[in-house]
Amino acid sequence: MDEVGRGAEQMRDAGYKEGWGTGRHVLGSNYFHYVRDPWGSFAEYSAGMDFVPMGMTWQAGDHPPEDSLYLWGPELPDYFVHNSEA
Repeated sequence: MDEVGRGAEQMRDAGYKEGWGTGRHVLGSNYFHYVRDPWGSFAEYSAGMDFVPMGMTWQAGDHPPEDSLYLWGPELPDYFVHNSEA
């Protein structure tokens, strides 16, 4: 988790302040912080993702859209889901 925060802080210090995070995803359970990179895309700093070994039985789940993106963290900014390449 510290590395996620350090990466976000390093980008902020370099002038890249637009992004989303820090938070925790529902699927994967990982911590995240997204930063808009110099090309207008988003780089994700991530740590602590679930690992499912090959051959292990895994219970599938069906998450409603409003609960599938993040478990906690700041509100999702509108610009984050805007497709600028369309």
